[in-house]
Amino acid sequence: MGKENSLTPIERYLNHLDNIFQQEPEFYKNDSLIEGISGVTSIVYRNIPEKGFITALTYGLSLVKHPEWKFGRPELCISVESSNLDWGQIVGYIANKLRGDCPFCYGQTINLGEQISDDSAMNAFFIFAPSTLDKEDYSNIDIGADYKINIAGLYPMYSDELEVFSKIGLQEFWHNPNFDNYSVNRHKIIE
Repeated sequence: MGKENSLTPIERYLNHLDNIFQQEPEFYKNDSLIEGISGVTSIVYRNIPEKGFITALTYGLSLVKHPEWKFGRPELCISVESSNLDWGQIVGYIANKLRGDCPFCYGQTINLGEQISDDSAMNAFFIFAPSTLDKEDYSNIDIGADYKINIAGLYPMYSDELEVFSKIGLQEFWHNPNFDNYSVNRHKIIE
């Protein structure tokens, strides 16, 4: 039996991330809100994809089931141009708070209702494919469980933009000249 076969699902997932990012992450664990299931952990990489950025992923969202998850289970990823750790920790907080209830599907929005970090007025998110990862790195990740992991990107936005996002849709919002998927201080997208 090979070494890979003896690894736990989280060890396989972390090996997958290590192969991508090639650096030691920082870990921030949330207390579980679901009895008998571990809390969601934020796995934070500083200076990824470049200096002055934070990229963070979750582990623990996929430990629960949701009726809309037919082809795998999600974990979340955020990449922003900021060195404020609040951005790295928010993904775990959101996944921990909403797992089991929220499907985290592309195009879905989440209104946090409060400012995420003191370096930005953003307070909401939308979900789409993670821009920092190649498709083979974020889809159908084999962790040795009876399901695969698909990483979904979490993109910060202003709650003032939720109505516009709903009206124009993800594609038009993404291609708006004011949209910068890494910026936590971009101009608001208004009609």
